[in-house]
Amino acid sequence: MKILSMVPKKLLAPTLLVLTTWLLSFDTFRFTGIIRHDVPIEKYREMASLPEFDCVGRYSISETDSSYAGGVLIAPKWVLTASHFVQDSSVWSFGNVLYKSSRIVMHPKLKQLPASRKKQWDGWDLALVELEKSVAHIKPAVRYRGRSELGRKVFKIGYGYIGNGLVGQLSPVRQERLGGNNVIDSIGGLIEGIRLGEDVLVSDFDGPHTTEFNQCGSSIPLDYEIGGSKGDSGGGVFIEHNGEMQLVGIVSGAINRELGYGSVMLFARVSSANEWIDSVVD
Repeated sequence: MKILSMVPKKLLAPTLLVLTTWLLSFDTFRFTGIIRHDVPIEKYREMASLPEFDCVGRYSISETDSSYAGGVLIAPKWVLTASHFVQDSSVWSFGNVLYKSSRIVMHPKLKQLPASRKKQWDGWDLALVELEKSVAHIKPAVRYRGRSELGRKVFKIGYGYIGNGLVGQLSPVRQERLGGNNVIDSIGGLIEGIRLGEDVLVSDFDGPHTTEFNQCGSSIPLDYEIGGSKGDSGGGVFIEHNGEMQLVGIVSGAINRELGYGSVMLFARVSSANEWIDSVVD
């Protein structure tokens, strides 16, 4: 495993012991997203179940499809999500009630991207999905209107595949709603040779045993540090601001396909898209 080969030798034995114990627990295979290997899964489940995150819904292509992604309810009939996976028709789950889509509006700047640029690199990987009917009994997310995201602690809620920082994504694949924390380490910038636009919020996945994997920002992981994995796309990224949770980002992608410690997540910056969102939703 590539990630284990990068662990310092003096830490390899205790790391393998922790990993072995972790793998022997069947309940471990109910993880979703890429989490710290040394933190109980219940902590991440509890965060995802907080009522302030009920606005994060589950996406699927049809009522019977078992592959999920995410999106955030921002108005009674409107969901903000990532553009790179959303289909012309989709089904959304909020509070265990299913809602069908009726219309999709893509971020207008997507048309400006040259073929050499991935939409995740400029923060324009956004789409608005109008539902056939209003979502009842769920409070839409409050969108952040400031520009001071850098260094802020965030809460990421989504439906990524299971895994942990030591080994990455596990098999068999499994998805379950999970919440965790990270920090906005950068806004745009040059990461692993890729120049990111200023509409991208960046977080890396720091490990608890070594600073070797730190890519940007502080190398100290949070208690419930979380990374990204397949299926996370479209999920919500929130900060606590003015006494409430406010939506600052939509999970868009990553710099590379490495899903363990050291991986870098990219979030589409909501504050940069508010004017467009208002023009559509209002």
